[in-house]
Amino acid sequence: MVEIMQSQMPDDSLMPQVVILAGGLGTRLGEMTEKIPKSLIEVSGKPIISHILDWVKQQGCDKVLILTGHLGEMFEHFEYEGLSIDFLQEPEQMGTGGALSNAIGLLDDEFILLWGDDLHPIDYSQLLQTHRHGSLLTMTVTQEHEIMNLLHRDGYVVDYDKTTKNNNFNGYEAGTSIVSKEVVEKFMKNCKWSWEQTVYPAMSGKIRAHIDNTKFWDMGTPERLKKLEDFLDSRSI
Repeated sequence: MVEIMQSQMPDDSLMPQVVILAGGLGTRLGEMTEKIPKSLIEVSGKPIISHILDWVKQQGCDKVLILTGHLGEMFEHFEYEGLSIDFLQEPEQMGTGGALSNAIGLLDDEFILLWGDDLHPIDYSQLLQTHRHGSLLTMTVTQEHEIMNLLHRDGYVVDYDKTTKNNNFNGYEAGTSIVSKEVVEKFMKNCKWSWEQTVYPAMSGKIRAHIDNTKFWDMGTPERLKKLEDFLDSRSI
């Protein structure tokens, strides 16, 4: 059994490091990701990763670590002004958990974890307020989604399963969380493994649930990519 300690309260004056998982193959996007990583696919005039970083900067964060994999060498030409950005490319496909394990030496003690193909424009300060109740892992949960993959109760995620339908589930993981480096250290292994399918079930009952029904946008399929582009285009009008 993995023993999880309670976290210390973070410094009110600082926004945490942001870590973005951007190493996936993007196979559901077909030919689009054969020559470019999905985080660099242009949406509404610029790469999706730039839209994500726009929001990160707006929230007052200034330190970012982008974990790359598939065609990660293409990030060598990526530029973004106004943030301190480091890149780390995994040596092979290691899964979301493996990517974090591989980056252990670059992770701050506490960080905001994002996905490189999701735009989730929530208020990070509110997420931090929830996290300050003392958990090592705080997950943003939406109650407005076409499917549900978790059960939250009394402020905690008490069950998580993204593979099996459960009529008792009342929330969906919305893609933004705050993580203590200690959690990565407890679960890390030198092989390919899934962060969400390993850590979330194992820590059920200890994950703080931050309820925020702000719409989140992912570009995992061509249809979702089009919806994201329509949303971004509407914001620029």
